[in-house]
Amino acid sequence: MGQVLCVVNHKGGSAKTSTAVNLASAFAITRRKILLVDFDPQSNATISLGMEKAGDDSLVGHLIAGNDPSDLIKRYELGGFDVIPSTEDLTALVVAIYDLDDKNLRLKYYIDSIKNNYDLIIIDCPPSSSLITANAICASDFVLIPTPCEYFALDSLNASIRQFDNLKEQGFTHASLLGVLRVMYNEDEQLSVEISNVLKNGFNELLLSTIIPYSPRISEAAGLGRPVILYDKSSDGARAYLTLAGELLAKLK
Repeated sequence: MGQVLCVVNHKGGSAKTSTAVNLASAFAITRRKILLVDFDPQSNATISLGMEKAGDDSLVGHLIAGNDPSDLIKRYELGGFDVIPSTEDLTALVVAIYDLDDKNLRLKYYIDSIKNNYDLIIIDCPPSSSLITANAICASDFVLIPTPCEYFALDSLNASIRQFDNLKEQGFTHASLLGVLRVMYNEDEQLSVEISNVLKNGFNELLLSTIIPYSPRISEAAGLGRPVILYDKSSDGARAYLTLAGELLAKLK
């Protein structure tokens, strides 16, 4: 059975989508079967791959009705991995399932039905502590938290960990915290260096050794509908994400 990894941070602009998309691409290069699930109503992962948003036959309806997930899976040929696109109506999911006893587990049922088809499923989450994010955490085996090296990012990091811990304490998930990832790091900025040191002192072995630097090439690539790994593989951002994939593969084993 494949493994499921969700990329979580309650703060917007924390490189969740860049991390999810580039990890999907990096893992696919190793000839693993990868599925990227865009579970964010903003559809940033879908857009950054140059793909169309889901139409009427969207993820929301499938989660509510329990339909066959394979109907939604699209192929991202350039990267060699599969994608479940998002759409704005994902926001309706919260209202539709809020009163259900298993409201935190709707995505888990869905993902469990296709886990055997993939080596790794990566879920890109919205920048919030909503029921949508809770579903992603509960559907996962591992949680990765990318954290910008900036002051206000520490609050959202702690909030993300609290949500994860609460779901574990309530028995909704058996996921493990795979690690905290420093992103958008600028070695020339003192604050960036200081926040990195704070994270080192606070998280020890949970802090991944790979650091994703600030790199305009990552944003440029997304604007052209591709991961930076497939846009400029010699860039600092591409090399960092390839290194990250190697570090995570060692942990996942």
